Amino acid sequence: MVKLSVSKAAKILGISRFEIQDQINCGKLHTHEGYVTPDSIRLAYPEISFQIEQDAQIKKMQKIKDKSDYRNGVNKTVHTENESALISVVASLKTKLYREEIKNKHFEMVFKQLNERLEKLNDCCHSQDKEKLSQIQRWIAEQAH
Repeated sequence: MVKLSVSKAAKILGISRFEIQDQINCGKLHTHEGYVTPDSIRLAYPEISFQIEQDAQIKKMQKIKDKSDYRNGVNKTVHTENESALISVVASLKTKLYREEIKNKHFEMVFKQLNERLEKLNDCCHSQDKEKLSQIQRWIAEQAH
């Protein structure tokens, strides 16, 4: 059941709250739990149409719904755009990671070959140079880990 406050009923009827209270007190308007019902207003004022009030409420609800639909559409659009941007970033990062992995394998191979060549050089060099070569080999071993 729709209930209207005394103020709201006065506004709809275009009269003061005092006049509404008088009409309630003299029995022209009936109340239910302190509120005026639309049915009692229709009985007391058959010439008053609630259509205007209902139309305003319907328009207000439609505006709220339209705003909500718009926001939902915007949120979906933003979500889709963000998702596309993230997919692009992830693909770019995967490509960069793959390139770095290839470079890493290349440098591992270079260090391994360098270490092998230093071992061969160590076999045929003078004893005074063996300490320097040994230091270089240790440094290479440290860098490989």
